[in-house]
Amino acid sequence: MNTLRGIAIVTGLFLLGTLLHRAGVPIPGGVLGLLLFYGALTAGLVKLQWVEGAANLLLRHMVLLFVPLTVGLMEMGQVLSRQAFALTASLVVSFLAVLLTTGLLGRWLLPFAQEAEAEPCAEQDRAEAGR
Repeated sequence: MNTLRGIAIVTGLFLLGTLLHRAGVPIPGGVLGLLLFYGALTAGLVKLQWVEGAANLLLRHMVLLFVPLTVGLMEMGQVLSRQAFALTASLVVSFLAVLLTTGLLGRWLLPFAQEAEAEPCAEQDRAEAGR
């Protein structure tokens, strides 16, 4: 019963995101649904226990969710082959953009994390030096 409730919650938020997208919000419906889901979890409107069973079920059978996409790609083989260079270039550029953004953001945030970890050690070193 918990799994059905979880699936209903996840599906409802996805459909709400899709409805908002169709109403004019310039973000894809699936992304809006995820943002709504995250907001509901954060605000406590949805409890993790309510959706955990559904999430585990969907994750366990995720491979099956890619079958329609794969079949669709196989049917569009001619279009994909004509646009192979453009698709490959866009994939490489987007991959590099994500890689560089993640790396630079990690490099920028890492010193803050190291400073926070180093402060207790510095206090301990000063205490030992005073002995």
